Formats: sequence, C-alpha cells, structure tokens
Amino acid sequence: MKEQDPESATPAVSRRRFGRRAALAAVAGTLSSPLLDSQEPAHTLPPGDQAAVEAKYANVIRKYGDRLSPAQRTRARETLVSHQRMLMRIRDFALENGDAPATGLRLYPSDAAERHD
Repeated sequence: MKEQDPESATPAVSRRRFGRRAALAAVAGTLSSPLLDSQEPAHTLPPGDQAAVEAKYANVIRKYGDRLSPAQRTRARETLVSHQRMLMRIRDFALENGDAPATGLRLYPSDAAERHD
C-alpha cells in the first residue's frame, strides 16, 4: 500500500460533486430571498413614495389588468415597492454636477501606458 503525501491527503472534489453543490447553493439562495423580503413590512414607504407606487400599479392594472391573475397582481405590487425602495436609496445619495465618476474607463493597464510613451 502506498503512502500518501500530506498535500494529496485532502479529498478531491469531482466536477459532478462541485456541480451538485453549486446547484444546491443557487437554489438555497433563490429560496431565501423571498423570505428576507417578506420580513420587511410593505407600509414602510413614505407617503410620497407610496403614492408613486400606487400610480405605477394603477398604470400596470390599466394596461394588463385583464390578463393578470391575483398572484401576478400581488407580485407586481411587491416588485414596484421593492424598486421604489431601491430608488429611495439612490436618491438619498448626495451628488453634484462637478463630482467625479466612481469608475473610469481604462483600455489598458496604467503601467502599459508608460511603456508605450
């Protein structure tokens, strides 16, 4: 019987096992997201934002109301509330016209520019 090196003592992960674990992690992530969203009450929006959600929801119902099931209507409202919360966070971020962008376009690494000059 051969002795194993200490480096090879760790169990190898097969592609199949890795694929299964990755799929389970993805499913667990998608299943946990609605649970996290449902813990936040829907009435936490300020009145102005709630009015915006109601106006958007009324427009969705006006356009697609006859084709939507009750579950789809509920999902549409939840999605609009979620989007309004994200918009609130974006609008709260102070930004002026003279502020520099957060990221810049780099076509090549900065050290490569020095070599070409």
